[in-house]
Amino acid sequence: MNKSKVFDTKILVSCGLLSGISIILTRFFSYMIPLAGFPVLRIGFGDIPVIISGILFGPIAGALTGGVSDILGFIINPMGGPYIPGMTVGAILRGLLPGLIYWVIRNHKVKINFHIINVIFSLIMAVGAIYVPMTQNIEISNFILILYGLVALAFIVLPIILGIIVKSKDSLYSFDKILFVVTVGYFIISLIINTFVLAITYEKGFLAFLPGRIIAGLVIIPLHSFIIFVLSRWFKHI
Repeated sequence: MNKSKVFDTKILVSCGLLSGISIILTRFFSYMIPLAGFPVLRIGFGDIPVIISGILFGPIAGALTGGVSDILGFIINPMGGPYIPGMTVGAILRGLLPGLIYWVIRNHKVKINFHIINVIFSLIMAVGAIYVPMTQNIEISNFILILYGLVALAFIVLPIILGIIVKSKDSLYSFDKILFVVTVGYFIISLIINTFVLAITYEKGFLAFLPGRIIAGLVIIPLHSFIIFVLSRWFKHI
């Protein structure tokens, strides 16, 4: 995105289009998985347009896209659950955070080894998914532990390999940066804020929802990152 772009009609129209795509993907092409007996884990691709909005047009546009898509999406199809204002806050942050991160990257020419940071986040999530159930005295068989370890290792290593092998013509949208943006957003919003909001809403313990959301993240994060990376080749035309 050109630095001279302002929050003009073109950007508003683009945000509206991305909001519409997010609503369709979230409300009609996603799957709700129950955790602890409640519909609290949505698997889908509705977050991708919101993240793209933040990356391309900045934090305000990203926040607008996230907020509009969540509120209008609930009105169109609540998916059998109550309206939770805290989740709208999470949706707003879903677009705001990528915008802030990319604003820093663009304007301050940040030189960080994003691969290392991504590995650290992945390790924290992988260990957390096992450690949390153990603190609740939940027995986990050795077979499940080994199987989970192999799957977790694959999803930790695979994004790093992709980041090294798959190169982008525009270093601004390299895979490691996009993976970092998606990971930070998922970690802060999905694992912390949204889990806390759901725990309060359904009057369940925070840890009751956390392990399942961590495991889902090991799949969602690299998948969403790769899709955004593939789409990034067209970002320069927007």
